[in-house]
Amino acid sequence: MSRVRFPAPLYSHLASRLLDANGLESCAIAYAHHDGHSDTWIVADASPVPEDAYERRDRLSAVLKPSFLVEVANRSRVTGMAVIAIHTHPASPGYTCFSSTDNAGETELSTYFARRAAKVPHVALVIGPEGCRARLLGQEEEVEVWEVGQSLTLHSPLADLANHERDDRQVRAFGAPGQRLVRRLRFAVIGAGGTGSIECQQLAHLGAALITVIDPDLVEETNLNRLVGSVPSDVGRPKVEIAARMIRAINPDAMVIPLQADIVDEDLAKLIATFDFVLLCTDSHASRAVVNQAAYQYLVPVIDMGVSITVADGAVTHITGRVQMLAPELPCLTCSNALDSEAIRREMLTPEQRAADPYVQGVREPQPAVLSINSTVSSLAMTMMLGAVTPVPVKPRYQIYDGIRGRVKQMVVAVQPHCVVCSSMGAFAKGPTWDLPVRPTSHEGKDK
Repeated sequence: MSRVRFPAPLYSHLASRLLDANGLESCAIAYAHHDGHSDTWIVADASPVPEDAYERRDRLSAVLKPSFLVEVANRSRVTGMAVIAIHTHPASPGYTCFSSTDNAGETELSTYFARRAAKVPHVALVIGPEGCRARLLGQEEEVEVWEVGQSLTLHSPLADLANHERDDRQVRAFGAPGQRLVRRLRFAVIGAGGTGSIECQQLAHLGAALITVIDPDLVEETNLNRLVGSVPSDVGRPKVEIAARMIRAINPDAMVIPLQADIVDEDLAKLIATFDFVLLCTDSHASRAVVNQAAYQYLVPVIDMGVSITVADGAVTHITGRVQMLAPELPCLTCSNALDSEAIRREMLTPEQRAADPYVQGVREPQPAVLSINSTVSSLAMTMMLGAVTPVPVKPRYQIYDGIRGRVKQMVVAVQPHCVVCSSMGAFAKGPTWDLPVRPTSHEGKDK
């Protein structure tokens, strides 16, 4: 389904302000970048209309002056952005619906925008005290409305899916709506190795029904000690196939899409905007750089995780895990100094480029890995996800695990005001108008 994504707390603040109008209908205008690949509107700006923009306004209707709508259409045309026309039904119970008056007004407005505004699909959104609905302007096709931040909130109606008996203990923990949302979300697990295979297993047990697994690698014998769901005969098979088999065995209702590919490649990176939640389980800086930027550019919440075991002189000196959520209101991996620019450069090279690069020497040394430590960090990440999408009151969004001391520490990192990734000065909410730092797709042996 099509979706509108607001960065938190923009939608909540806007709805509160519009509904606090002594019972009068109120209007607002949002401008969004439309991504045709995922049919998503990424909201970059939204504000109530000024008082002098109303031609008339009462408890049942609000009409805007033609001169104001001319300004709206002109801004849309100049910027290429879609208009989201917002109004309230302040007395409407439950999830409000569009009225016959709305239908008539939208038909006229959509005709006008088709002539004067940007040649992109525009959206109508109506807000009530208990929720909202959205649709393509002047049409019946519904559009979901999400707010993305430290929590992922669906403000439009959630399909009333029946809960399965096997989910009973989880429903007792975070309620039936929380369980339905977990089943409704489109998850991506990027990296199907040590931590990724565990995340796939846990998603399946939690009842997630829409899971895409992305990894370019084949199973090697050295993977078997930590690749959950694998058996010796799987050596040589794609890791994503092992993950898909395991998910289906646990949850036969799940729809799993295994993609044997690298997320740093241009064609794959475009898919990120189609997901509702991403679990990032790779061990490369390049893949982290791509997904990190996409999280803020397309307003897709991501939880990144990593495990490090340091061995010196034959003894373990450090066991460290990191779990960090990437979303509006939260610092990105650039702000956290978690990315190595030189490693990104090397990892983005094609095999031919790598062979010709005098600064790339030798092969990468395999790192120590233990299933139990991967499981600890993966479980922290999954619990963090539940805290973001269900009523489970889990607050941390950035944690460091010290395995030797047995401690989990909540981290606080400042958001850099001019960050090229997570600030409005950079990629934040820019959608398809900014390029991701991807490896270009090759055609006939040549890069584009």
